Amino acid sequence: MSIDRDLLLGLSVFADLPFSEQHALAAAASLRSLQANEAVFVHGEPATDLCLVLSGRVKLTQSGWARDPVILRIVHPGEFLELGRSLRPSRHGATATALCGAVLAVWPTQVWRSLVREMPAIMTCLAQLLEQELSDAQGRFVEIASLDVPRRIAHALLRLVNQAGRKEAAGIRIDFPLSQQDLAALTGTTLFTVSRILTRWERRGLLAGGRRTLLVRDIPALTNLATAAETDRSA
Repeated sequence: MSIDRDLLLGLSVFADLPFSEQHALAAAASLRSLQANEAVFVHGEPATDLCLVLSGRVKLTQSGWARDPVILRIVHPGEFLELGRSLRPSRHGATATALCGAVLAVWPTQVWRSLVREMPAIMTCLAQLLEQELSDAQGRFVEIASLDVPRRIAHALLRLVNQAGRKEAAGIRIDFPLSQQDLAALTGTTLFTVSRILTRWERRGLLAGGRRTLLVRDIPALTNLATAAETDRSA
C-alpha cells in the first residue's frame, strides 16, 4: 500500500525534487509503525528494505568487543537507516531498534534502485546525506578519541538538544526516552560513569531527569563543560 505524498513534504531530503518525483517516491513506499524497543532489522540480516524515519527515533547499534552494544547513531525524523547499503546488495551492518514509538517509510531495495536510475536528481540528495553522515561520524570519533568522559557526555547532550530539544519553562527537554545505558553506549563509557556524572550535574542544577527523559536546565553551563580545555574531577 502506497503512502500519502504529504508525508514526504517538509522533509529536506526531498525538498528539491519536482512534484512528479515526490509522488513516485510516495507511491512506491509503504508505512511501518514501531513500538518502543521493537527491532527494525538485525545486524547481519540481508538488507532488503530502505527505511526513512518519519516520526520517532531509532538507534543503530553494533556489539562491541566483550562489551555492551555501542550506539553508532541515533536516527531522527527525515533521516534514513543505513542509506549506503541501499545502493548495492548487502547485509545490515548494525541492529536498528526504536527508542520510542516510530513510523517509517519503507521501500524495497530493488524498487529503490530502480527509482534512483529513473530519477537521477535523487542521487544528489543521497550524496549530501551520505556526506553529512560521514562528517557526523568523524566528529564523534574525534570526540571519543580526544575528550575526557564528562566533555564527551556534554557534547552528546548538546547535540541531542539541537536535534530533538523541546522548550519548556524550566529548560529544554530531549524529547525521546534516553536511558543512562543508551548515553553510555553513545559516548563510549560505562553506565556507572554516566550515572555518577549525571547525578553530579543534577545536584549543580544543570540537568533534571524523569521518565527516562532529560531536561537540560542550563545550556550555557553545559556548553562551558563541553568546550573547556580540560574537565576537572568535580565537573
